[in-house]
Amino acid sequence: MPDAARPDRLSTIASAALLGGTVFTLADLFSDNHLFAGIAITLIVCHILMRWRHVRTNAKVLLLLAALSAVLLVMAGGDPGSLALAASRALYLPALLTVMAILRVAAMRSNIVNTAAHFVVDQPPSRRFVLLASGSHIFGILLNLGGLQLLLGIALAQRDRTAPTPQIGEVQGRRIANAVMRGFAATILWSPVGLAMNMLLPLMPTLGYVSYLPYGLGLMVVFFALGWVFDRLEPRPRRTFTPSPHKGAGLAMAALLGLLIAITGLSALAEAVIGIPMRAAILIVIPSMAVVWVLLTEGRPFSGNLTSLARDGFRALPDSTSEICLIGASAFLGLTVVEMLPADQLRLLIENVSLGPEVIACIIILLMTLVSQLGLSPMIGALVCSGAIISSGIDMPEVMLMLALMCGWSGSMLLSPFASTLAIAMGMTGKSAREVGLRWNGPFILTYYAISMTALLIAGALL
Repeated sequence: MPDAARPDRLSTIASAALLGGTVFTLADLFSDNHLFAGIAITLIVCHILMRWRHVRTNAKVLLLLAALSAVLLVMAGGDPGSLALAASRALYLPALLTVMAILRVAAMRSNIVNTAAHFVVDQPPSRRFVLLASGSHIFGILLNLGGLQLLLGIALAQRDRTAPTPQIGEVQGRRIANAVMRGFAATILWSPVGLAMNMLLPLMPTLGYVSYLPYGLGLMVVFFALGWVFDRLEPRPRRTFTPSPHKGAGLAMAALLGLLIAITGLSALAEAVIGIPMRAAILIVIPSMAVVWVLLTEGRPFSGNLTSLARDGFRALPDSTSEICLIGASAFLGLTVVEMLPADQLRLLIENVSLGPEVIACIIILLMTLVSQLGLSPMIGALVCSGAIISSGIDMPEVMLMLALMCGWSGSMLLSPFASTLAIAMGMTGKSAREVGLRWNGPFILTYYAISMTALLIAGALL
């Protein structure tokens, strides 16, 4: 590799600090000794400071707010153990993003991702939504925001080449963007490597991933089915569309789906058989599957391929600094705010107004959506709502609470002008937040909320 392409010394040290923080986060998960969390947070903060000039402004602001919340918690006489626990839980997300960056590098090195992406895009309108949304869903889980950008970029470029008139191009662009965004947003509902699952499930004392999974998948089916209905209501071009042949597309899609199933299945199996906590297992399984992927897709020489994967993955780590800062700070801020909430007063308030758990669940959905419009991350809203319910001892089934949080979070991803999903779609389509969020997705989300809240109210009445 030419010297111009080599990372500078500071970036190399920053990458090493991030990897070290991930290792100590894993040690904290296995040992439950928060001394490791202290070392991990020091290394990750050092990583962020070394990359400070590359960090986005909103991430910097959230990091400063997170630090301020820690100071306020200590000044308010908060338990140091609670602060350490908040740090331990928040640190998992930067560690997850770190190992996901390695998987993303491994996946993008092969032609499989590109072949699958072009296949799901190059489809007639009658089946475009199903394939685009499904492809976005798989790419979103495996490649995070990179998968959303890749698929949306290919789809919009193909729209610009094939649309016979600007008016038809406008309709196609809306349908394409909606399918990709909705497929990506649905990852929140069940993804074992998603931020939502790994942030909220540890707060639920008796609810595990396997026991929640059927409910999450059911909510995902509703989300996809409703998206398909709304897509069918859009104007449809009359001319015949003949997709191009895509050699190896079926095998490429099967390979990506197999990778997703392997990560989920092996992580769940490690917890069930060996007793490794699933969150810890995920941090081990993901880089292991990145190695397996390279071995299966790149042929010989194996040693050279693995060496280049290690090199490319290490050099790619600084690219995730803003996201790591934003996600980690949001999690820590939400968890510390929960510690400062007046739990007893909240419980008395809800008891005095006689709200049932199903009504509280509906309020959570609406509240998360409202505050996301004001700039508060759905993660912070979810943590504060769940923390308030759990810490105050309100009698609410954990599955119902989790479904309300997932519903509000997935809806906020398509409505909030501050959500990454909407920001990427706005940048690539050239449309405003009001256009992409409220006009394109507002009726869809309102219907989705109406169905979800009706189901919650019925479930509450049957309890």
